Amino acid sequence: MTTHRILAVVDVNDCSVCDELQQANFDVRFAQTLRPTLQLIKDFDPEVILLDMDANTPGKVKRITQAARVHISRPFVVLLKSSRAAPEKTLFYDDILIKPFIFSKLQRSVSNLLASRPQYVIKLQPFILDRRTQVLVGPRGKVRLNRKMAKLMEIFMLHPGQTMDQLVLMKEVWNLNALRDVRTLHVHIRWLRELIEPEPSHPQFLKTQFRNKGYVLALSGTPQFGGEPILPDTP
Repeated sequence: MTTHRILAVVDVNDCSVCDELQQANFDVRFAQTLRPTLQLIKDFDPEVILLDMDANTPGKVKRITQAARVHISRPFVVLLKSSRAAPEKTLFYDDILIKPFIFSKLQRSVSNLLASRPQYVIKLQPFILDRRTQVLVGPRGKVRLNRKMAKLMEIFMLHPGQTMDQLVLMKEVWNLNALRDVRTLHVHIRWLRELIEPEPSHPQFLKTQFRNKGYVLALSGTPQFGGEPILPDTP
């Protein structure tokens, strides 16, 4: 049976949740100050981070969520808070639990997040994309994409053989409703081709359609979901 790793960044005087998680057969590490927390994210490689917003300053919460977002395995983040006010939009997190809560609610949140992990993986031969770690495997090997390129590749893999209009892509990836910044899209398409195409100047997969009005991933088939997490290669 797999023992899942959890990092609890909570009040040292209120760590009953840590004991209950350990009794539920989770491998739990505890941290309170910033430096040990960041070190544990790196060394312990948690699958889930429980972050108590009441016990940490806004600056510390932001640093921890940023560290989780860029970590190679991109752990899930569950915010624990007493206020019902929405967190800052800049924070990266996957779930929120309002205190006080019973342990079964926390356990259900953690279990649901862990169970959802395989569904982040999309397969459409010859590509496999892990949407959480932003790692793409294709004919040219394994590469970690930036967020915008990962989102573009996800859209193309979900719509194989369909021409995706530039305006649709600008809206979905950059949340823009006009083509005034379309050069940004063109640059990202070029970067993506350089990573996935055997000959980027003569694209085999990601093709321009209708006089540069859109792009199409020239593949057939239906995308499949599910698989083990794909991590980037370490230097």
